[in-house]
Amino acid sequence: MNISPLGSGVGKAQNQATAFPATSQTAQVSTLALITQIGGKMPSTSLKEVTEAIDSLPPSQKEKAMELVKVLVQRNGLTNLPEKLQMMVTSFSDKETILQNLAKVETYLEKANLPTPVQEKLIDVIRNMQLPQTLNTKTEALHFIKQILPLLGLNFEQNLNNFIRQDQPLSEAKLEQLKPLLLNYMNQATTPEESAAIGQLISKLTSFQLLTREEGNLHHVFLPIPVNMENESKEWYVHISSKKKNEELDPEYCRVVLLLDLPLFSSVMVDVLVQKKVTSISFQHSYPALELLVQKSAPLLKQKLADTGYTLSNVKTECKETDHTPGIPLGYLRTILAPPKEGVDIRI
Repeated sequence: MNISPLGSGVGKAQNQATAFPATSQTAQVSTLALITQIGGKMPSTSLKEVTEAIDSLPPSQKEKAMELVKVLVQRNGLTNLPEKLQMMVTSFSDKETILQNLAKVETYLEKANLPTPVQEKLIDVIRNMQLPQTLNTKTEALHFIKQILPLLGLNFEQNLNNFIRQDQPLSEAKLEQLKPLLLNYMNQATTPEESAAIGQLISKLTSFQLLTREEGNLHHVFLPIPVNMENESKEWYVHISSKKKNEELDPEYCRVVLLLDLPLFSSVMVDVLVQKKVTSISFQHSYPALELLVQKSAPLLKQKLADTGYTLSNVKTECKETDHTPGIPLGYLRTILAPPKEGVDIRI
């Protein structure tokens, strides 16, 4: 699957995990220590603004903010850092899924007496994204992902940039994706409540874009995958780090971290590391029986990977209690910003 990055970042990718500052420190000292550790520099005025932004958050969101500071300092420098931090923490802590946000916007759209062509297209996109899914086979899963990702509009700004570079008129840019359709719809909103619902969804999509970046020779892609499964709105997340290969992701040198909300198994984080086609996989889960299932399935997985030219070196499992904080779990954010964690090692 060819996924284009959304613009270039500043700074350089770090190869080591960043330790979280002691909780007994003040927010300003903690923020300064964190920024120093990741190699960033920040004037005292900007540091004060970031500190105030973190201090204004509820306790359950402050640790997420500190984790996101790592990326924002490297990816965006100092431009509007407090505003970006507030938006991302709010979006990633939102207890409502993207599908629930979409349903809210659809309710306002249905109230329009004479919807415009753009609004009609937006209704069509929203309804396509809310269709119930059955993902019993690999073919069904791949078809679903290929269908849903283009609709999100996470590469909207990149497409506009390509139009400008190729001297094409922006009027030719087709409004077929969720984000540009929402931006157009926001200009026609008639009530503060309607604007707030649209803005909430746009902010969430933009937050994922901010974690999609380039660092040196690495691509980082962060994607939400809204899933309507068994009449329940769920949200999966995929983070891909990869070397560049002809401006695309390199499947031979990459790391893919998935957070899947699955029936029976509940939340499962799958961390896949590939180096020179040698693959290691770790599962972090809250379902004890999964460890035995993984162990029994490892030989089959090894054979399937071998059939495609890859070698499975080991499989790790780690059983943890489920994180019940709203939105994206803190543990997942830490994982996608740090090297793979240790776990129970099942040698192959």
